[in-house]
Amino acid sequence: MVTVFARTLIIYAFLLITMRFMGKRQLGELEISELVITFLLSEIASLPITNTELPLLHAIIPITTLMALEVILSAGVLKLPKLKSAVSIRPALIIYDGKLLQSELRGARISNEEFLSQLRQKDIFDILDVEYAVLEPNGQISVISKDNPESKDTLMHIIISDGVINHKNLSLIEKSTAWLEGVLKKSKRAAKDVFLMTADARGRVRLVGRGSDGKIIPMDCPKE
Repeated sequence: MVTVFARTLIIYAFLLITMRFMGKRQLGELEISELVITFLLSEIASLPITNTELPLLHAIIPITTLMALEVILSAGVLKLPKLKSAVSIRPALIIYDGKLLQSELRGARISNEEFLSQLRQKDIFDILDVEYAVLEPNGQISVISKDNPESKDTLMHIIISDGVINHKNLSLIEKSTAWLEGVLKKSKRAAKDVFLMTADARGRVRLVGRGSDGKIIPMDCPKE
């Protein structure tokens, strides 16, 4: 019993260190890759605890390997948007400008009943009252109702993330590449110099420069 107790403490401490390196998230906010690794960690960690004949290294080595893999993968998705699409779930617009996007709803494998149930949990009982509905990566739905007089302008989309331009979101706000180039010229930056840029259909822009003090710069660029 003393051996099992000691081995449990060692594995517990090592898992705490491992999860600390992997980052802090709630279970419902885990990415697919993180969820898979979490399940694997629980299985691997239990083996040397229940079977005292197994050396502790039989758990420590694979746990360290999984931790390194997750850290490398997390760094990779920041630099390679295509890799992020392959291993993680992105937010999806279910209702856009008052229109239900059926293909997005089917693609997320959410039934009409489940969708309406989530709307009711947001105190929305009529789908006609919804201007925008976004399915978040954690499975929850964020809603902007039509009661908001500026609802069309309040939905900000990521246009540049860590120097990478999101052309899909640019088209969603009905802006061209020429418009984006004008915004960047006005800010005296190239896309690679932008850590984060969000914008809405009205042309309101929020920009954070790469390597800056984190100051969020508001800009009004409505024209093409």
